[in-house]
Amino acid sequence: MQDKFYADNRDLVKWAILLAEIYHAHRILQLAFYRPSEFANVVIGGTEQDIPSEVLAHFRDLRKIEKLNSTIQVTVFYDLFENRDSYLEAIKGFLLNFQEERCVVFLDPDTGLEPQNPNMTHVLESETKSIWDTMDSEDVFVLYQHQTNMAGQPWIEPKRKQLENALGLDENSIKIAHGPQIARDVVFFYAPKP
Repeated sequence: MQDKFYADNRDLVKWAILLAEIYHAHRILQLAFYRPSEFANVVIGGTEQDIPSEVLAHFRDLRKIEKLNSTIQVTVFYDLFENRDSYLEAIKGFLLNFQEERCVVFLDPDTGLEPQNPNMTHVLESETKSIWDTMDSEDVFVLYQHQTNMAGQPWIEPKRKQLENALGLDENSIKIAHGPQIARDVVFFYAPKP
């Protein structure tokens, strides 16, 4: 996730879904797949100025969610996502710190599960499986998925099936949560780990 996407309509849907009591979780572990954004300057009287750091900290710091006043605690895995292998190992170590709590393990890449030609905006199938295997039973797996095409072709069901296959789950094991009247271009796939 990049800073520039924080606090948009998708985040309203995201956190409404994640904080739902249906998961019976004590904590949400947001695996942010964090890549910092570069912000353009503003022009004041013909002179370019950087956006002040306190403005960025207020409007674009994805760690602010940890201060949310909720009965469910949120912890953000905020390591820089540069190298897939070392990032995955760090995630697995991070998850081990929360074995005594029932958690929602939330994968939050920029766009979701890998397409045919993935890049750093995606999470790989192998990464989802490795994270799933590291999770404790009764934890809940959640994946952010952005719309994969703009041509009006079905995209939700193919991605759901791709995720079920990647995790080795039975058909229709993965459920869908979304807020189509707020942000119709995203869904969240979720499944409790048996």
